[in-house]
Amino acid sequence: MEFKCEDHLRCTLKCALDINCLDLEIYVALLKKNPASIEEISAEVGKDKSTVYKSLQKLLEKGLIERDYRILRSGGYRYLYKPIPFNEFKEQILKAIEIWSDKLKESISEIEKMDKLRVQKALESVLLDR
Repeated sequence: MEFKCEDHLRCTLKCALDINCLDLEIYVALLKKNPASIEEISAEVGKDKSTVYKSLQKLLEKGLIERDYRILRSGGYRYLYKPIPFNEFKEQILKAIEIWSDKLKESISEIEKMDKLRVQKALESVLLDR
Protein backbone atom coordinates (compact mmCIF):
# COMPACT_ATOMS: atom_id res chain seq x y z
CA MET A 1 0.00 0.00 0.00
CA GLU A 2 1.33 3.43 -0.84
CA PHE A 3 -0.13 6.68 0.38
CA LYS A 4 -1.22 8.79 -2.58
CA CYS A 5 -2.13 12.45 -2.43
CA GLU A 6 -1.29 15.60 -4.28
CA ASP A 7 2.49 16.11 -4.27
CA HIS A 8 2.22 19.58 -2.79
CA LEU A 9 0.03 18.34 0.08
CA ARG A 10 2.30 15.37 0.78
CA CYS A 11 5.40 17.56 0.73
CA THR A 12 3.76 20.18 2.92
CA LEU A 13 2.73 17.58 5.51
CA LYS A 14 6.14 15.93 5.47
CA CYS A 15 7.98 19.23 5.91
CA ALA A 16 5.61 20.80 8.42
CA LEU A 17 5.34 17.70 10.59
CA ASP A 18 8.97 16.62 10.01
CA ILE A 19 8.00 13.10 8.96
CA ASN A 20 8.84 10.96 5.94
CA CYS A 21 6.71 9.07 3.41
CA LEU A 22 6.72 5.85 5.42
CA ASP A 23 5.59 7.70 8.56
CA LEU A 24 2.71 9.16 6.56
CA GLU A 25 1.90 5.77 5.04
CA ILE A 26 1.79 4.18 8.51
CA TYR A 27 -0.46 6.95 9.79
CA VAL A 28 -2.89 6.30 6.91
CA ALA A 29 -2.75 2.55 7.64
CA LEU A 30 -3.75 3.33 11.24
CA LEU A 31 -6.66 5.42 10.02
CA LYS A 32 -7.89 2.37 8.10
CA LYS A 33 -7.26 -0.21 10.83
CA ASN A 34 -7.72 1.31 14.24
CA PRO A 35 -6.26 0.07 16.56
CA ALA A 36 -3.55 -2.10 15.05
CA SER A 37 -0.59 -4.12 16.25
CA ILE A 38 2.90 -3.70 14.84
CA GLU A 39 2.45 -7.02 13.00
CA GLU A 40 -0.75 -5.81 11.33
CA ILE A 41 0.79 -2.48 10.35
CA SER A 42 3.90 -4.22 9.03
CA ALA A 43 1.77 -6.48 6.84
CA GLU A 44 -0.33 -3.54 5.63
CA VAL A 45 2.62 -1.38 4.52
CA GLY A 46 4.87 -4.28 3.46
CA LYS A 47 7.81 -3.27 5.65
CA ASP A 48 9.88 -5.05 8.27
CA LYS A 49 8.59 -4.77 11.86
CA SER A 50 11.76 -3.00 13.03
CA THR A 51 11.32 -0.35 10.32
CA VAL A 52 7.66 0.09 11.23
CA TYR A 53 8.59 0.32 14.92
CA LYS A 54 10.96 3.25 14.22
CA SER A 55 8.22 5.12 12.38
CA LEU A 56 5.72 4.38 15.14
CA GLN A 57 8.15 5.76 17.73
CA LYS A 58 8.55 8.93 15.67
CA LEU A 59 4.77 9.33 15.30
CA LEU A 60 4.37 8.77 19.07
CA GLU A 61 7.01 11.42 19.82
CA LYS A 62 5.23 13.85 17.50
CA GLY A 63 1.96 13.17 19.32
CA LEU A 64 0.22 11.96 16.14
CA ILE A 65 -0.62 8.48 17.42
CA GLU A 66 -1.30 6.82 20.75
CA ARG A 67 -0.19 3.46 22.10
CA ASP A 68 -2.17 1.19 24.38
CA TYR A 69 -1.56 -2.37 25.48
CA ARG A 70 -3.69 -5.45 25.79
CA ILE A 71 -3.02 -8.30 28.19
CA LEU A 72 -2.88 -11.60 26.33
CA ARG A 73 -4.71 -14.64 27.72
CA SER A 74 -1.60 -16.72 27.16
CA GLY A 75 0.43 -14.25 29.21
CA GLY A 76 2.30 -11.14 28.27
CA TYR A 77 0.92 -8.16 26.44
CA ARG A 78 0.71 -6.61 23.00
CA TYR A 79 0.92 -2.95 22.05
CA LEU A 80 -1.83 -1.50 19.89
CA TYR A 81 -1.46 1.77 18.04
CA LYS A 82 -4.14 4.22 16.97
CA PRO A 83 -4.21 7.70 15.46
CA ILE A 84 -5.12 10.65 17.65
CA PRO A 85 -8.66 11.94 17.08
CA PHE A 86 -8.98 13.61 13.68
CA ASN A 87 -9.79 17.08 15.04
CA GLU A 88 -6.61 17.00 17.16
CA PHE A 89 -4.62 15.84 14.14
CA LYS A 90 -6.08 18.62 12.03
CA GLU A 91 -5.20 21.22 14.69
CA GLN A 92 -1.64 19.89 14.87
CA ILE A 93 -1.30 20.04 11.09
CA LEU A 94 -2.54 23.62 10.92
CA LYS A 95 -0.24 24.72 13.75
CA ALA A 96 2.76 22.90 12.24
CA ILE A 97 2.10 24.40 8.79
CA GLU A 98 1.87 27.88 10.29
CA ILE A 99 5.21 27.46 12.12
CA TRP A 100 6.83 25.97 9.01
CA SER A 101 5.44 28.80 6.89
CA ASP A 102 6.91 31.39 9.26
CA LYS A 103 10.31 29.68 9.01
CA LEU A 104 10.05 29.71 5.20
CA LYS A 105 9.29 33.44 5.25
CA GLU A 106 12.37 34.01 7.42
CA SER A 107 14.48 31.99 4.97
CA ILE A 108 13.14 33.97 2.03
CA SER A 109 13.96 37.18 3.83
CA GLU A 110 17.52 35.96 4.45
CA ILE A 111 17.96 34.92 0.81
CA GLU A 112 16.75 38.32 -0.37
CA LYS A 113 19.59 39.91 1.63
CA MET A 114 22.26 37.66 0.10
CA ASP A 115 24.34 38.39 -2.93
CA LYS A 116 24.87 35.80 -5.68
CA LEU A 117 28.11 34.40 -4.20
CA ARG A 118 26.57 33.80 -0.74
CA VAL A 119 23.56 32.06 -2.28
CA GLN A 120 25.87 29.88 -4.37
CA LYS A 121 27.94 28.93 -1.28
CA ALA A 122 24.78 28.15 0.70
CA LEU A 123 23.53 25.87 -2.08
CA GLU A 124 26.92 24.14 -2.33
CA SER A 125 26.90 23.43 1.41
CA VAL A 126 23.44 21.85 1.09
CA LEU A 127 24.73 19.58 -1.66
CA LEU A 128 27.74 18.58 0.43
CA ASP A 129 25.50 17.63 3.37
CA ARG A 130 23.81 14.87 1.34
